[in-house]
Amino acid sequence: MKKFVLAAARLFYKILFKVEIEGVEKIPCDKNFIVTPNHLSNFDPPLIAAFLPVENVAYMAKASLFKVPVVAQVIKAFEAFPVKRGEGMAAIKTAIRFLRDGKNIVMFPEGRRVHTPGVLGKGKQGAVVIATKAEVGILPVGIEATYKFRSRVKVTVGDYIDLSEYKGQKLTPEEVQNITDQVVMEKIAVLSGARTYGN
Repeated sequence: MKKFVLAAARLFYKILFKVEIEGVEKIPCDKNFIVTPNHLSNFDPPLIAAFLPVENVAYMAKASLFKVPVVAQVIKAFEAFPVKRGEGMAAIKTAIRFLRDGKNIVMFPEGRRVHTPGVLGKGKQGAVVIATKAEVGILPVGIEATYKFRSRVKVTVGDYIDLSEYKGQKLTPEEVQNITDQVVMEKIAVLSGARTYGN
């Protein structure tokens, strides 16, 4: 089912949009990581799944999506796991377990859609918390899109962010937020062409 869904998604996006992918050579092949794209639209997750050549990957998804029959079947095929509002720790533990088992994780660090092109929301701490605890790095990804018919949709992969310097450290929430803001989100802002950051 997964191969069929990916093929159908690629065809769908190629018909509706002009998809461009840059920086795929920066995707590590010798380590696992967290993929962190910015989030403009519900079109983003299938776009990343269909066009970003990352193997052995699982996705964080809103718990409500698992209640939609067809959608639930599709996201389960991609090993998505639910994130329930107010119960983020359970999702964090699941993500850490997947990463330690050698999988890659896709999560949107803004934690919500920011519909305005060129605007990037403030990053949540989850990606850095998970990465440092699982002892993996982060792969920043920028999406530039309006998702209008036959418009350009550009996905740009950035340089792998090595967080090994924080191995074994007990970081304070303030330190985690600083890493999120100054290391991860600033790179995503550049990759996505964001003019405004932190809203």
